[in-house]
Amino acid sequence: MRKSIFSQIFYICISAITASIILVATVHIFLSLETYHRDRRNELIKYTWNAVQYTQSLIFSGADTGSIEFITSADNYLKNLSKSTGAEFMMADANGRRLAASDNGKYEMLGEVPSGVIGQISGEGTYSYGNYGGFYADTWFIMAYKLEFGNNTYYIFGRLSSEGMHAYMGKLVFFIIITALVILIVAYLLLSYAVMNIVRPIREMTMAAHRFGEGDFSEKVHISDRNELGYLANSFNEMAYSLERIEENRKSFVSNVSHELKTPMTTIGGFVNGILEGVIPKEEQRHYLKIVSEEIDRLARLVRSMLNISKYESGEIKLQTDNFEASAIIVRTVLLFESRLESKKIEIKGLDDEKFYLNADIDLVQQVIYNLTENAAKFVNEGGYIEFSHEEQGKMTALRIRNSGEGLKESEMLKVFDRFYKTDESRGKDKTGVGLGLSIVRSIVRLHDGTITVRSKPGEYTEFEFTLPTGAPPPKKSTK
Repeated sequence: MRKSIFSQIFYICISAITASIILVATVHIFLSLETYHRDRRNELIKYTWNAVQYTQSLIFSGADTGSIEFITSADNYLKNLSKSTGAEFMMADANGRRLAASDNGKYEMLGEVPSGVIGQISGEGTYSYGNYGGFYADTWFIMAYKLEFGNNTYYIFGRLSSEGMHAYMGKLVFFIIITALVILIVAYLLLSYAVMNIVRPIREMTMAAHRFGEGDFSEKVHISDRNELGYLANSFNEMAYSLERIEENRKSFVSNVSHELKTPMTTIGGFVNGILEGVIPKEEQRHYLKIVSEEIDRLARLVRSMLNISKYESGEIKLQTDNFEASAIIVRTVLLFESRLESKKIEIKGLDDEKFYLNADIDLVQQVIYNLTENAAKFVNEGGYIEFSHEEQGKMTALRIRNSGEGLKESEMLKVFDRFYKTDESRGKDKTGVGLGLSIVRSIVRLHDGTITVRSKPGEYTEFEFTLPTGAPPPKKSTK
């Protein structure tokens, strides 16, 4: 079964938090036990040493260690010391037999202190935790000292019950469990909120992606967070806008292609049917066949231009770059339009500028200059001018082609490079074009990693500027 992102993130975080709590609790319990043992040991050392000092003072005062008075005095002191400290004390002889004690037999003791235990007790004190090899029925914290006076040996024992430790550990574990539950509940609430905030935009983007797959690009993802998801949502929305524009361009492209194909085909079909059916007189058939031929040529140009654009944009065309003199190409291109320019009395400017060179595909660059020059020749006003100029800008060279005339509106400049787009002005002046010339120019310039822009001032001029890689002049031949 597929797990959701919410459950995966949630379980990972909860598992990590739980493992952290267990680790911290284990360390805390261990350190607490160490601290508790150390505190009990220090208490026992202090309490038991008091009993040792009292016993030593009795002996040094000259008391007979074997007398009843000595045992009674020690017994009373141990009882009083037990009341003030909460610990239990006992005095034993060299064999481990009990002589005096503070508990009056309250706690069960099983015979003598084992000889193995007795042998480990030193005069500096010996600490242990247990039942003293079975001497005590219960588990104790025990501190013991060995006292030697002449031929007599005594042992002083002090002990604290482990019941306090059990109670302490119970409270500690209870506190840890309550704290862990509170942490887990708070973590659950915070994680639920945080993970839902993460998952929500992902779900929105998933739903939007499904709609994109169905062709609906109107839905956008709205996320105000300034984090990775916010950037992803913005990128997602930008992709949606791009796809929406691509879809609009596709529809516009299909519509324009259909229109451009329908007009000449309708004309061709009408005239051909008219000739076949005898509607058009024989003396006029040549005239209409000429029109049919022109429409067929226009269809061929349309198909050829569309194929070229497709090749440019798909990268099928490989650039054959070389250094060449671009100024010479401009002059040759202008000469192709000589008769048309002379008929409109157009002044050509900039052809006498200094030579400049490009490093590009000469055939494609010639296509760019031809298309832009043809465009300028179509829309230049009667008696106007066409001006060519260039400017080196480091690794790129900017070329400009300006023509006087009506110019372009701002709304027209945004669409002038679109396929099949024709301005209202061009529809009256461009009878043979198919609206792909400038789109081809843009594709070729981009293929050279250049840029192209259009500037215009209505009623004065239109200028196209494009950049291509700067070339180097050929090396001068040495003369000997």
